[in-house]
Amino acid sequence: MGITVKNEIEVHLSKKRFRFDPRTKSVIVLIFLTSVLYSSNIYLLGSLAVFSLFLAIIVRARVKFIIISLFFLSLFSLIATLLANITLTVENVYFLYAIIVCRFTTSFLIISWFFYSVEPYELAISLEKMYIPAMLVWFIITIYQFVPITAREAQEINDIRKIKGLTAKKWEIRKQIYIFRKTLKPLITDSINRGIDLAESMTIKGFVPKRRRNLYLDVRIRLLDVIAILLSIAALVLVILYLK
Repeated sequence: MGITVKNEIEVHLSKKRFRFDPRTKSVIVLIFLTSVLYSSNIYLLGSLAVFSLFLAIIVRARVKFIIISLFFLSLFSLIATLLANITLTVENVYFLYAIIVCRFTTSFLIISWFFYSVEPYELAISLEKMYIPAMLVWFIITIYQFVPITAREAQEINDIRKIKGLTAKKWEIRKQIYIFRKTLKPLITDSINRGIDLAESMTIKGFVPKRRRNLYLDVRIRLLDVIAILLSIAALVLVILYLK
């Protein structure tokens, strides 16, 4: 029975993610972000953007979420390019726009890949093995689990509003702001109440944050993780030396 339960947990944790330790994934994310911010090579930035999009699709991130995010990132990149052109007088505006779009897109997608592919249980164990204080680990994991719950509640409120016909046209900016305020208020209230209920439940049960001693399913850095980290560091060195 115990073996069956353990196998079910292993199968659950292996869904929507590569078989990498969260610490390995965090190193990959940091190297991606460093390469994107350091290099101005448009071919490298474009390749990283495409690869990060591939990673986001592999972990089954929502296509609608990706498309909407890319649209707003492109719009924000356009505004940033116009401001840079006004203040710095850039020679090639299109080239600058492409660089900014690739940087924003890659950064957003690689961070999304991390959060979509790392389970809270894995992240908690990895943080504890990095000797991060248990109270801080508990705080991070609690927020990590509250974010998707709040996002799901916001989607439910939005769906109910659409069913009742309480929507605003794209040009009705004031009405959109009003609806956003009415959506944000119950979300904040529910989040505060949920946090209070959680704190009271933990107090009643005598919860004391401390390092885990008995792990039912452990997370270890394996040979695959070591190879991925070494390849990532080697790629970063090549970017610094040859692809600035």
